Amino acid sequence: MRFEMTRALDAIERRLSTDPLRTGAVIDIGEVARLADLDGGRPAQLIRVGLVVDALTWQTGDDGLAVYPVASRGLLSDTDLTANERMVIRRWSDDGLVEVVPAEASALGRAGEVATLLGQPLLSREQLPGYAGVRFAPKAAAGGATLDGGLGATPKRSAALGRRWECPVSDCASFGATAGPFSGGAVREGAQPPPQFVRGVPCCPRHGERLVDEGPQPLAVPMVARVEGAVCERFTVTEGRPVAVGRAPDDRERVVLGPHLGEEAVLRVSRNHLRLELRGDELLVTDLSTNGTVILERSGPRGAARPTGLPYDRPHPLGDWDVVQLFEGVELCRADRQSAPEGAARQRSVMGDAPTMAMRFPRP
Repeated sequence: MRFEMTRALDAIERRLSTDPLRTGAVIDIGEVARLADLDGGRPAQLIRVGLVVDALTWQTGDDGLAVYPVASRGLLSDTDLTANERMVIRRWSDDGLVEVVPAEASALGRAGEVATLLGQPLLSREQLPGYAGVRFAPKAAAGGATLDGGLGATPKRSAALGRRWECPVSDCASFGATAGPFSGGAVREGAQPPPQFVRGVPCCPRHGERLVDEGPQPLAVPMVARVEGAVCERFTVTEGRPVAVGRAPDDRERVVLGPHLGEEAVLRVSRNHLRLELRGDELLVTDLSTNGTVILERSGPRGAARPTGLPYDRPHPLGDWDVVQLFEGVELCRADRQSAPEGAARQRSVMGDAPTMAMRFPRP
C-alpha cells in the first residue's frame, strides 16, 4: 500500500505548478488535505489533493491542466499528516511546485490573492473576505469529488505578470534567477508566480523580501485546441508573436490540427484557418478561412454559449470564456478558462494508482 500511495503522490505532483501558464485554478493544500468527507479517511491526508485535481479535470475536460498550490509553513510540521506526506510537501516546495508562506500568514488568503492576480478560480469551501473572483467548492461525489458553485467575476490578469521579478534570496524557489525545475540552470522563462503585495509593494511570499524589478517580459496566454472534446494541442500566444492555427499553417508560429481531424473536418478546416495574437492584454482572433469561424461567447464558466460568426480578415477581441469553433467539434479556448464540452469523454484520473482502502474506508 505504501508503494501505491507513493505512485499516487507522484501522479499528483505532475499536476502541481506555480507557472501561471500551466495552471487553471488555485488551492490551499492545508484546507484540501482536511476535507475528510471526500473519502472518509484520516483527519488530514495529502491524497485528497488528487481528488480535487480530478474534479477540476472532469469539469474542464483537460487532464493536463495543473493547479497552483499554496501551503502554510506550519503544514510541514503538522502531525495530522504522516512523516512521508510532510516530506513530500517539503520536496514540492524545494522544487518550486508549491508556494509555501510563513506559518503566521494565511495560506488561504494568499491563495485568494494569487487567484485574483492570475484571474483564475479559487477551489475552496471557505468564504474568503474581500475575495470577489470565481470560487468553486470541492464536494464529495460518486467516485471522488466534484466542484460546486462557480459564481463571481473573473478579474483581469495583473500587470505585475508583465514584469520579471527577482528575490534577494538567491536560491528562492519562486523568484531566484535559476530556481525551480523549469529553469534547467538558466533564467526561468514564463514560469514566475505572481508577487505578493504588501501595502502596494511587491514582495516574495516565501521570504517577505522586497522583489527587484528586472524589467518587462511579454504577456502570454495559454491556449488549448480540442477535437471532439479531447485536448489535442497546447500552445501559448505571446505578445508580439501571432500564432496561426489550421489544418497545416505556413507560419513559423503555428498549430497544426490536420493529424487530429476526422474525414469531414479535414474538408472544412482551412490550411490557414485563423490567427491569434495578443496586443497588450487583449487577445484577438482573425478569421482567414474559406468556410468561416464561429465564436461561442460565454460570460463565465457557467454561462450559456451565444454563437457569433466572425467577419473575414478582421481582428475580433476574444473574451476570457469564449470558445473559437473552427468546425463542429474543433475548438480553441484559453487553457485556464475551460469547461468540458457536453458529451466529452471522461478524462484520465491522477488517482488511478491510489490504494482503494486508503481512499474510501474510514479508520476504526
